[in-house]
Amino acid sequence: MRYSLILLVIIMESMYPLTALPGGDAFAQEGTIAEQFEQRCQQLFAYTDTTREQSYFVAVAKLLRKTDIETGIRMIEEMLVDPSASSRGMFVIYELMAAYLYGRDELPAELRERIWQSFRTRPLYRGDTENHLVMYYTGLYLAAQTWKGYGGKHWYTGKSSEENFREAEGWLNHWIKTTTTIGQGEFDSPTYHIVFLAPMVVLYQFAEDPAMKRKAEMMMHYLLADFAVEHLQGMYCGAHSRDYPYDAVEPKRAPMTAWAWLYFGQTAPVMRPGIVAAALSSYRMPEIIHHIATDRSRPYVHTETKRVRNVIRFSDQRNPLVYKYTYMTKNFALGSMQGGILQPIQEHTWDVTFVSEKPNATLFTIHPFISGRELGMFFPEEMKFTVDEVARFHTYYGKEDKWVSSSPYERTFQHKNALIVLYNISKGTRFEHIDGFFPKDLDERVYEPFKSESPLESRWIFCRAGSTYIAYFPLKPYDWIEEDECWRLRSHELKNGCIVEVASADEYSSFEDFQKAILSNKLIIVDFDQNLTVDYMTSAGNQMQFAYDGERLLNGRPIDFASYKLFNGPFLNAEVGSRKLEMRYKEMKLTLNFNEP
Repeated sequence: MRYSLILLVIIMESMYPLTALPGGDAFAQEGTIAEQFEQRCQQLFAYTDTTREQSYFVAVAKLLRKTDIETGIRMIEEMLVDPSASSRGMFVIYELMAAYLYGRDELPAELRERIWQSFRTRPLYRGDTENHLVMYYTGLYLAAQTWKGYGGKHWYTGKSSEENFREAEGWLNHWIKTTTTIGQGEFDSPTYHIVFLAPMVVLYQFAEDPAMKRKAEMMMHYLLADFAVEHLQGMYCGAHSRDYPYDAVEPKRAPMTAWAWLYFGQTAPVMRPGIVAAALSSYRMPEIIHHIATDRSRPYVHTETKRVRNVIRFSDQRNPLVYKYTYMTKNFALGSMQGGILQPIQEHTWDVTFVSEKPNATLFTIHPFISGRELGMFFPEEMKFTVDEVARFHTYYGKEDKWVSSSPYERTFQHKNALIVLYNISKGTRFEHIDGFFPKDLDERVYEPFKSESPLESRWIFCRAGSTYIAYFPLKPYDWIEEDECWRLRSHELKNGCIVEVASADEYSSFEDFQKAILSNKLIIVDFDQNLTVDYMTSAGNQMQFAYDGERLLNGRPIDFASYKLFNGPFLNAEVGSRKLEMRYKEMKLTLNFNEP
């Protein structure tokens, strides 16, 4: 476990720094969608031609483009003897194989032999999470495919080329089947989606088996479409399985923004090593996915079913289902999942993400939860030591001011642009409060001091961020804590929650009219500490009734999560268990059928 924790922190935070490319206006490109993509690839290559950032992908770009072969070779030589390579095995193995296979015509024979020998002498850590295993088995598959016919003594695994190949092939097929049947476990992550995409594009490029090559291509379509439908001008919106605190509060900082720029072109140019692999590849994204990612002319609701990562304790279900709801508009997205412990450490249950030139383009609440039981659900180590180990490497985990967290005491109910969030925190829990992230760079934040004896209407907090209006109703008293990036709303009541309604500015004649409309909405909260129930009439005239651990009623009818599809919305549709994803955009249609050979 210690290795995996180090990897999550050191590799994801240090190995893949976000770099803005000089010059270039992403909104000024000309030509077809395909031509614009090629232009962005050239912008990226202009960067790799000159940068000294050490990366297998950057190195091979220098080799293939013959801009600085000497530096490219030296980079690979230095990384090949990196003493940390074993513990970072899953990252190293697929990137090293990509460099070898892309650059083998340019690499000196002696270096090619050293790379092959490294697979005999250097053990590579496989990891223990979904993204780890996808990277690891992609690398092992390509290595075993490349060096056929060798016995176990020639491999660090002690297995023959054939055994390594079949193990890797079997796991990749298992992952593809699981993902297209009940969803990913590490789903919709602004940080970790990149380490599903990058291995798949490398696998597509170099798999010799036509069936595996086709599956890798389809998975690239699948993963990019999954991102596209919740994409808003470079940001991965809504609820996420895993998010780092700095990405949660600054959505365009997240690693997926680089992929958004390369494929969708709606944000400033950025560079990360993974997208170099995509730019080098012959893979081309279908045009329909570009339209799904960029057409926000009409608001839409999109729902998904995902799964909790493998649960090993305290549950009779290995992979409980996760139900996601996203309401997307041209100015904002409001997204949520049902609440509870759906991922350890880095869960992001709900947020509003809005279009803004400012960095902190989001608003959300969390309960900062810490528990050995939570970690024990997912990590096999002795629970007595797990909290300290996690907090040592994920330094934010043990802090009460963290911005990502699961909580067993959180529940949500969303309908379109309105959301109710309820908390029922047990006494003695670390920590006994909820926090709300209100960016300092909001254009306006209008509120009156909370007074329990005041009428309900006076409690609303109104925020304006560009063309987005946000109304936030705190159910219990709170304090404002001023911080560098935000005003932190902190409330210490154990039975707690909020109501949120969001709108685009063009729906109202003014910000003041939006406030008047919200204040006129019917809101019933009676004996909340006893029944934990909220009854709210939205501005669109929809009645939302929600009781913690009770039914979610919309206009008197219960919401049935069991009716959720794997994907359901105007653009993507797939039934749970079907292994078939249908994409639609106007007259365009693309079906991915993983049941076919």
